[in-house]
Amino acid sequence: MIQEELEKWSEDEVVASEKKSQNLSSIAPPPRTWLERKTPTGNIPEALLGSGNNNGGCQIGGGIVADYKRRNPYFLSDFTDGLSWKTLSASIFMFCAVVTSTVALGDLAYRETDKKVGITEYLLLQSIAGLIHASFSACPLPILRPTGPITAFMIDLNRLALWIGAGYFTLLSWVGFWVGSFTICVAFFDWSKYIVLCTRFLHDIYAVFVCTIYISDGILEVAQRFQEVPWIEAFFASYLFMFCIFLATALYYVDRSTILKQSWRQIISDYALPISVVICIFISYSVKDNVNIARIEMPPKFEPSDIDINNGNVRSWYQGLTPGEDSQIGMAAIASISFVAAIPIVALFYIDHLFSCILGQKPELGLKKGEYYHSSMLIMGICNLILPSFGLPFVTASLPHSPQFTKALTIYNKSKTPWEVVKVHESRIAPTLVYALCLCGLVFPSVLEMCPGGVVNGVLTFVGIAGILPGTGNQLMDRVLLLFTAPSGFPSATANSAVAPYSELPWYRIHLYTIIQLACLAGCWGMRFAGPYSLAFPLVVVSFIPLRLWILPKLFSQNELSVLDADERHQHLQQVNNNNGKSVV
Repeated sequence: MIQEELEKWSEDEVVASEKKSQNLSSIAPPPRTWLERKTPTGNIPEALLGSGNNNGGCQIGGGIVADYKRRNPYFLSDFTDGLSWKTLSASIFMFCAVVTSTVALGDLAYRETDKKVGITEYLLLQSIAGLIHASFSACPLPILRPTGPITAFMIDLNRLALWIGAGYFTLLSWVGFWVGSFTICVAFFDWSKYIVLCTRFLHDIYAVFVCTIYISDGILEVAQRFQEVPWIEAFFASYLFMFCIFLATALYYVDRSTILKQSWRQIISDYALPISVVICIFISYSVKDNVNIARIEMPPKFEPSDIDINNGNVRSWYQGLTPGEDSQIGMAAIASISFVAAIPIVALFYIDHLFSCILGQKPELGLKKGEYYHSSMLIMGICNLILPSFGLPFVTASLPHSPQFTKALTIYNKSKTPWEVVKVHESRIAPTLVYALCLCGLVFPSVLEMCPGGVVNGVLTFVGIAGILPGTGNQLMDRVLLLFTAPSGFPSATANSAVAPYSELPWYRIHLYTIIQLACLAGCWGMRFAGPYSLAFPLVVVSFIPLRLWILPKLFSQNELSVLDADERHQHLQQVNNNNGKSVV
């Protein structure tokens, strides 16, 4: 009797389980959105989705609110984690990296905009926008600054203002109004999520493009001196340029040597760039009686650069949207023209800012406080909406400074290959210190005036080189070296899968993928020499998206693309699970 009851109960359980399975199978999976279907990696970070969901829902400002909700638990640690010597060394390194570039770009803008905008405006913008972002953004680490393309836009806006008969600062204010408004809309409507269509294929190309610009600008500036100053001065500037690069590189890699104690090697490596700059400055002063040395020329007073040549009056800081007496066209015409002029700037900022945030928050960098995008875009938009009305340039997050800053704040276990992240000192103190030091450059200009021009060029070139050195995370440069390596010297598929996940592929397939990326890089550089059309280079970058979505899948199998263009967060998860004895499908 008991046996019959047990068998009956067992049969009932089986039937109930089958019905439950049928009911579950009858429930259709949630429909995939267009973005999920088109994303090459099939993986959209939740931090980028913002308030959107799998059904395509959207809530205005939801991504911004989600950013601050996820960051709120770290409010106290955003300050306590900055109480470290690592914070000091990283801040000084980044100050040296950004202030030299900002001063060089400000000087270029001063000469090319008929002295309307200069070093004062550039450093002031760097400080104000950076301090606001470091204080109020959910991700304070990305470095905000006026970049080279922004300077090109500032110069072209001056030419446009002269051509249409509008006041330069009125036109700048209106362009800033549209740029800021568009970027704020991007933040509020969670449009940042569409950056997932740009995979590592494009990240690596763009990072190399930006870094090689720094390298070429530094070298060309040194070469140009041979045409402008006596050869003895040009030769000495070249010597300082090369000595700064070689010394900074040698000190940067001293922690991989066996000389001195480990703690001393780490200190020297952390302060490699500032030590090199200080030594070069001492060398320059040791020969000042024999060689005329060009140094940074800072404005004598803290005031706007634009001075009326007729009466010597300095312009007021606030300019506003209302055309001045010198304008030959009305406000409606200026607003319409500036609307069109703002479009390529917004396209550039969308790519530049989000790429900087993505590459500065990669999973392998070891950040523990999460990823944030929408709040950073909002802060950047607000700065571009307001600050150009005061005659200041535009601002966006910068490559390669943003990921370099994160790495400078990181403590590594260097006994393992690749290096294992022990801790990243994520805080608001570190970026705040960087921007405060930039502001001090305006308050105490004589300190910056000690730096020779050749050293400035050396720092620019070093920053570019450090961003693309093999083994620093840019797989395009790693694979470029393989073009000159015998197949027998390729990374082992078993020993280096974490470092080079593509090592399991045939070498000719790896080379084909690398050559395609180099061709795209050549396209970006071609736009640099396209005259007035060079500002359209963001459209060239955008054109690589359909290349990745539709052309590459016809040339490579899905398996090949999964390792050549692997989503970095998937590689990171795979490495962690492999270390735990698990596998990822």
